[in-house]
Amino acid sequence: MTATTVRISMVAGVCALAGLLILHGASVSAQQTPTPPPPPQFLTSAVQLAAFEQAAAGDLDYLPGEVIVKFRPGVSVTQQARALSAVRSRPSPDRLQWIADRTARLVVPEDPDSIGAAANLTRQPEVEYAQPNWLRRPSSVPNDTRFASRQWNLTMIDMPRAWDLNRGAGVTVAVVDTGLTSVNATFPFKTWDGTGIVTAQVPVGISPDMDASRIVGGRDFVFWTGPVIDSDGHGTHVSGTAAQTTNNNLGYAGVAYNANIMPLKACLSFWDVQILRAEFGVEGYPPLNSGGCPTSAIVAAIRYAADNGAKVVNLSLGGTDPSPADQDALAYAVGRGVFVAIAAGNEFEDGNPTTYPASYARQLAGAMAVASVGRTSRRSYFSSTGDFVEIAAPGGDAREGDGNGVIFQTGIFYTDYDPAVVIFPRFDRYSDAASQGTSMASPHVAGFAALLMSQGVKSPAAVEALIKATAKDLGDPGRDNSYGAGLIQPRTALRGFGVVR
Repeated sequence: MTATTVRISMVAGVCALAGLLILHGASVSAQQTPTPPPPPQFLTSAVQLAAFEQAAAGDLDYLPGEVIVKFRPGVSVTQQARALSAVRSRPSPDRLQWIADRTARLVVPEDPDSIGAAANLTRQPEVEYAQPNWLRRPSSVPNDTRFASRQWNLTMIDMPRAWDLNRGAGVTVAVVDTGLTSVNATFPFKTWDGTGIVTAQVPVGISPDMDASRIVGGRDFVFWTGPVIDSDGHGTHVSGTAAQTTNNNLGYAGVAYNANIMPLKACLSFWDVQILRAEFGVEGYPPLNSGGCPTSAIVAAIRYAADNGAKVVNLSLGGTDPSPADQDALAYAVGRGVFVAIAAGNEFEDGNPTTYPASYARQLAGAMAVASVGRTSRRSYFSSTGDFVEIAAPGGDAREGDGNGVIFQTGIFYTDYDPAVVIFPRFDRYSDAASQGTSMASPHVAGFAALLMSQGVKSPAAVEALIKATAKDLGDPGRDNSYGAGLIQPRTALRGFGVVR
């Protein structure tokens, strides 16, 4: 879920962090190995890139010409062909790109009406369901220098005393988002300089407030086959709340600061789109709202996390369209022993629609939809409400204390990549980053779940039950649609489990 982001001048933060934190990357072209690996390949084709730009230009919440279809068990290739004949262009089965068991992404740019194509496919007897490829949007007392002055959110949920009991060692948290930069390097990326397409040397760097040894198993599902790079900042902020390095005399703290982070990039940013279009020879700039998180990439990332050792998944993203493919992926993850925290949505003042995939959590013991509260423990003004909300955590509220009421983490220095003004971006300098949203609330719960799993609670359903049972009731007595079971209480849950170590 795209957090309502508060961009604040970072002058004070820069001073507090003793200047911008710069990571000078070695040029990747200078690296010599006896058998050099193949160069990274871009994952988004020119046709798919055009769909992203059409979605941005038309303010669409799906990729035109892309459908996700799940066939019924036992359907043969011949039967798949018969079902696909319901699509106007009559594509052959070799157009199917498989993303899960019996589930495929169908790319048919000649049929841009994805909603209509999905409806036609759904009516076929061979098809279990079909849907557009929806675009989701990115939703012990430490000695860290900014903890006491800025991180009211961790004090609110009594993290200093919770850390006396557990710090999350031995658990991997997968963050499905815009990524978390996992390499210090400089990459030659093409871009537009205002007059022509040029090659720019783009430095990227690992956050100095995130121990690189705890970044494990990352993968990019949308941009390229190279290392994960966050060119938006959302994934970096979310990862920091879940597991920022703590007690390192720098920056900010994270909930499960001994846990590992698995960055799974499932969302394209403006700069990802800009680089891709330049690589394909397209001049100019895309709309500022270009990018997003395709369902196909989210599903692939969730399943990858479940198959590669993650025990917690965080989804700070979402939209207002139902997606059976999301529901299948969540069930798959929980079935493999993975707890999932999901942002409940930021649409309360925009009609308060039901949000997805958050609303699927209530049907799964081991997945939780997370609402947001501000520093006074009241529901954040933007936080979506409904019977699918299960728990609440700090997500910030700028209407309570203005800039002091939001969630702070170490993040990419925004002035270096602000798409409204920057021509040649860089992603290797870090400073204070302030944001608000259920995107910020969800990783508190993901980190909390990692602490419980490290403590010995292995079942996702048991983790959910313990989080609910120990929550601090807010709002109407008992469960309600604003806060669910209430505000998370990590120390109470850790002590209540009775395995203090």
